[in-house]
Amino acid sequence: MTGLKKALLPYGTTSSSPSIVLPDTALFLSERGSLTKNYFENAVELLNREYEAIKNLAVLNELIYKASYNFVPRVGQRYHLYQKTDETYLLSMIENWTAHEFVVSVEYTADSVWKDVSSF
Repeated sequence: MTGLKKALLPYGTTSSSPSIVLPDTALFLSERGSLTKNYFENAVELLNREYEAIKNLAVLNELIYKASYNFVPRVGQRYHLYQKTDETYLLSMIENWTAHEFVVSVEYTADSVWKDVSSF
């Protein structure tokens, strides 16, 4: 055999040829597979949390836009949502108002979205 063709063979042609050890591809695939699976599981979990946050924000905005108030809200101003005894909602500038049941404190944003600021 010519030297060129010997180099292309997948095995040694003499007894002094180095042994051919194949890498453990199964181990590599199992490690990478589990890392990939973890990546996608974490990405889906993050998307689910973002979805829940957006859904809760939409519910809050629906409540506030259905509430009664007699003022034009200003961007960056803090307001307070109360539930009246007749199960309707009232948006007020009054904080710690005892006449109605407190629901949440919100802030009006430039995007015309009400954000919950009760925990801040």
